[in-house]
Amino acid sequence: MSVKIRLKRMGTKKRPFYRIVATDSRNRRDGRFIEELGYYDPLTSPPNIKIDEPSIMKWMGNGAIPSENVEGLLRRTGTMKKWVLVKQGVPVDQLDAKLATLTDAETKGLSPDERRKKFTSRKLSKKAAAKAKGAAAESA
Repeated sequence: MSVKIRLKRMGTKKRPFYRIVATDSRNRRDGRFIEELGYYDPLTSPPNIKIDEPSIMKWMGNGAIPSENVEGLLRRTGTMKKWVLVKQGVPVDQLDAKLATLTDAETKGLSPDERRKKFTSRKLSKKAAAKAKGAAAESA
C-alpha cells in the first residue's frame, strides 16, 4: 500500500475548504483516509493553513509522498525545509535553531551596489552567450 499526503475537498459549491489527509493512493479524492494532518482554507486573506508537523514528519518518515499541492503548502509553512534537515540527520531538538540560521542566510539582503553588480554581470553573461551562439551558427 502506498500512502499519499493529499488534499480532500470539503465545503460547499464555490466555497472550497481542504483537509490535508494521509490516504492510500488508490482511494478516491474525497473518499476514505487514514489520518487528518491539517487543513487549508484558500478563501481567507491570507489563506489559512494549519499543519500538524509531528504527524506529517511521521508519515513522511514512513514513506508517504505528498502531492504537488500539499508539497507547495508544506513549503509555504516551512515544513519541507524541516523535513530536508531531518533527512540530513539534524537532531529534532536542534531543528529550529538550524532552520533559523538557514533562513537568516537566505534572507540576508544585498546592498544596492552588490545587487547592481550581480545583475549587470548576469546581463553581460547572457549577451556573451548570445554572441557566442550567433558566431557558432555563422561559422557552421
